[in-house]
Amino acid sequence: MAKHTLFTAILVLLALTGCAAQDSVKATAPEQGDPTYFKMRDSMADEVYVTDDLTKRKWFDGIRRIYVAPLDLSKMQIIQPHGVDDDEAWDVDDVEREVVQKAFTREMARALEADQAYHVVGGRDEAQAILYGRVIAVHPYRSRAEAEAEGGRGTGAVTMSFALIDPRDEAVVIRALDSKSTEDVWAFDNIKDERDSIDLLFDAWGHQIRRSLLFMQGRLDSVPTPILLKRQQ
Repeated sequence: MAKHTLFTAILVLLALTGCAAQDSVKATAPEQGDPTYFKMRDSMADEVYVTDDLTKRKWFDGIRRIYVAPLDLSKMQIIQPHGVDDDEAWDVDDVEREVVQKAFTREMARALEADQAYHVVGGRDEAQAILYGRVIAVHPYRSRAEAEAEGGRGTGAVTMSFALIDPRDEAVVIRALDSKSTEDVWAFDNIKDERDSIDLLFDAWGHQIRRSLLFMQGRLDSVPTPILLKRQQ
């Protein structure tokens, strides 16, 4: 099968993701407005940026070993429904942070290693690429009182940022922001319960990233609808 160039294949990075949540959180990538990054147009993701550094092509095609960095929860916001006050009960403590970290690493590794596509390594020194994930915001669509009336569950959205890093120079090659809806966003309020909802979100993102990377490397036959890349000024 003919090889795809990095910049024609990059269009699928999050074109394979599910639709963004109807009330997705507005977030901005650091690469916005940077002329050294292309911005994907008409993507189903909120924002996708791709480096214009052609020297990354050979490195990118050879990626097989990936290190999944610890999930960043340091700047996670809780976007309450209109008229609902801030709720400190959403704060993530150390125990909950550990639970989420394990879930993220486990589900990303399981997805990336499906069909032996990639090997997730245990440290940066072994990796050809590093995958970073950051939870930007959790957006419950209902108040705590309404959710408790329904057994502590309720719909909402989660917004995340992903970055693929070249460990040789720490350069961000791809950055993507995306929001997903979930029927149980309150699993992020009850993290110690280890509900399946959190695993399912991470699993979905992991499989979509795996398929996208495979296509970008010319290792996947399916060809999605083309999406345009626009050079930023």
